Amino acid sequence: MTGAGATAERVRAAFERRRAPGLALAEDAEAVARACRDMALRFHRGGRLLVFGGGAAAADAQHIAVEFVHPVVVGKRALPAMSLSADPAALTAIALADGPDEMFAAQLRMLASPDDIALGVSADGCRPAVRNGLAAARGLGALTVALTGADGGDIEADHHLAARCDDPAVVKEIHVTTYHVLWELVHVFLERAR
Repeated sequence: MTGAGATAERVRAAFERRRAPGLALAEDAEAVARACRDMALRFHRGGRLLVFGGGAAAADAQHIAVEFVHPVVVGKRALPAMSLSADPAALTAIALADGPDEMFAAQLRMLASPDDIALGVSADGCRPAVRNGLAAARGLGALTVALTGADGGDIEADHHLAARCDDPAVVKEIHVTTYHVLWELVHVFLERAR
């Protein structure tokens, strides 16, 4: 097969690689709904969303924070959120003083309260900085949510939403869908709470 036929086959294969992880996310609907409900309860009590991840996941953390702070849907209220990955001065100071595995934990110990939500993003679920950040937040009584890939790795959270795939590009796509659903359904739960 050459030319357009080979290209079309590659496109079909690319979509096929995404089918099972997308369906798996739909099968996790109850777990996603529980996470949304619990996040909405924290926002309702005045909590904030503190999001973090390293490497490519740092960009996701910033994207998630801006989704909540600046809703693109007219009429949806802004919710307090910030990305702990977005402050290079704090990250590098902590990494130099305490090591890179403490980058998020140190910030959370200073910033998080029991009403807050700590959301960690790790494509493979094996990032010590994300694991330690979620553990620190949990120790403070904050709600913890993890977005991971593959088998979820060694990260523990109150709500662990894993994109069941080893392909980092597909994991990222599933994460984008997941956090858009989180945003949407948190608002549904908040509107019902009024």
